[in-house]
Amino acid sequence: MITPVFVLVVFAILEFGLLFKDWLSVSSSVRAGVRIASAEPRDSGFATDAVANVAREAGALGLTNVEELWVYRAEADGSPVGDVRGDFSTCTSCVKFRWDGNAFVVASDDWPATSHNACQGDPGRNDVGVYVKYEHASVTNFIFDSMTIEDHAVMTFEPVPATRGCKP
Repeated sequence: MITPVFVLVVFAILEFGLLFKDWLSVSSSVRAGVRIASAEPRDSGFATDAVANVAREAGALGLTNVEELWVYRAEADGSPVGDVRGDFSTCTSCVKFRWDGNAFVVASDDWPATSHNACQGDPGRNDVGVYVKYEHASVTNFIFDSMTIEDHAVMTFEPVPATRGCKP
């Protein structure tokens, strides 16, 4: 009588431990990506550098299970510009990536680096965010089949000096 309950508890500990590990990896990777993106305003490689950092930080994850990866212009509440519902369903100023089997490649680019508002002393500097949606597959399928992990992080772009195209 006790053995089935014990086995259930062991499987639950295993499943939720692995889920928690993946959640921490996703969370850490979005923070690492947004740090890089925020340091590279008006740099044409800001999004690809951020995504490369996300992939490096998320090395413990199966990157094939990344369903969505965005580098986006963020509203004050952290949601993407143009996402009226606030649920990361749409984005009008973002760079979206997809996994091609070996690396992340640009799927759509609606936010050119030249449009970043990151001038020094400007109170309206843009915020940049990184969003990841990851499908965590169950190991045993005993407790659950899969769970979706979503996380995002937002930072304000570092200020660009006047020598890089901003007016004093």
